Amino acid sequence: MSILSSLFGKEVVVGLDIGSAMIKAVQLEPTRTGFRVVRAAEQKTPQGTVRDGVVISRESVATAVRQMLQAAGITANSAVLSVSGPSSTVRQIRVPKMNEATLTKSIRYEAGKYLSNNLDDSSLAFEILGPCDDDPAQMDVMLVGTSRDIVDSRVIVAQMAGLEAVAVDIESFALIRALVEISEDDFADTNLRAIVDMGAAHTEVIILSGPDFALTRSIPISGDTFSDALKNQLRIESSEAELRKLDIDMGALITGEAPADTIELARIIQTTVDELLREIRRSINYFQSQLAEEGVSASLSEILLVGGAAQMRNMSTYMSARLGIPTRLCDPFTNSRLETSPEAEEWLQEQGASLAGALGLALKESLAPQVGGKR
Repeated sequence: MSILSSLFGKEVVVGLDIGSAMIKAVQLEPTRTGFRVVRAAEQKTPQGTVRDGVVISRESVATAVRQMLQAAGITANSAVLSVSGPSSTVRQIRVPKMNEATLTKSIRYEAGKYLSNNLDDSSLAFEILGPCDDDPAQMDVMLVGTSRDIVDSRVIVAQMAGLEAVAVDIESFALIRALVEISEDDFADTNLRAIVDMGAAHTEVIILSGPDFALTRSIPISGDTFSDALKNQLRIESSEAELRKLDIDMGALITGEAPADTIELARIIQTTVDELLREIRRSINYFQSQLAEEGVSASLSEILLVGGAAQMRNMSTYMSARLGIPTRLCDPFTNSRLETSPEAEEWLQEQGASLAGALGLALKESLAPQVGGKR
């Protein structure tokens, strides 16, 4: 929070999720039992302005953010931002036991053992998880590394839009906050689950052990991949492919009870969807194999599906049938701890899976932070 904000006005924070296809925002205020959704909004990201997570046309995106916030009546002066994708690495590491100040000085040395990208071009964050059970001289640390260009470009966009960036979060942690931390009683077990975030540029797979983060992996198959398949097969423009994607019903491939043209449309992207599901399965199997090495056998109890591409009709039904794992499309705004106005309730339910990340960002300043110590 800036000195001017603290002297002359109250800090009002908005969760701001800048994606390659959509910009989303959620503003909350605390209540006695949870939170009230004050405002929420989304707007298309200007085409071609975000590439590989980096905002390359900052003025265009900042203008879109300002217009979106103004149209929605969001009067925030601060924002929590997110980064995601293959350039972001999240790993639990083991280091000699030390205090936070000492780790702060040595974190780049420790990170060099685990991160493949150039540390000079990376932003690092960490959280000390505690001493190791089997070796009290060691401690577990959650390490996060991401491209400095991605972080800096988003912070600059926020500033150009009139917002102070009070935090930059990993999208995986924001989703855990929106789906799990706000509903702790529903996850008070040791079951394995996966959050699958199907965005425009990539799909993020997050493995949970009970309520705790265990693993994340980015897969370069996403909503844009589906659109490209439609564009190439039907020989149509990108804008029309996006519209045709809304007509796809993946459930038609399971039941076979649909008009021939509906089934044919779903078949165009079926190969790509099946490839994505194989990669999701590999991610699950990899974590299960790690557990097996520790003598633990565990199956995945469910998949929580979010993201814009996840809202394609009956995608969860198709995934359940193909993977053999119960899969449900999540709407975090149905949570009893979240109050919504009657006039916004229907829209929030329709867009809930897409707004989950922005909701988790808005919750960051209110719920316990997942990762701290940005360096």
